[in-house]
Amino acid sequence: MSKRYETELIKVLDKLPEEKAIELIDFGKFLLSQYPGTSKSQIDESSLLLQQKSLSKIWDDPEENVYDL
Repeated sequence: MSKRYETELIKVLDKLPEEKAIELIDFGKFLLSQYPGTSKSQIDESSLLLQQKSLSKIWDDPEENVYDL
């Protein structure tokens, strides 16, 4: 992004009330998620691996009926 746009965006953010500034930031994050190469999920790979590890006790239990979960 050029410095001109960055400066203009900062000026706009400074003039907005806090709740509107938060909305603008959220909208910016949404726009970023629409571009190829950016993640659309807020869950990263390490979080998924941690969940998988913690649930492995349930998944790997032969006595546990998967339909009872």
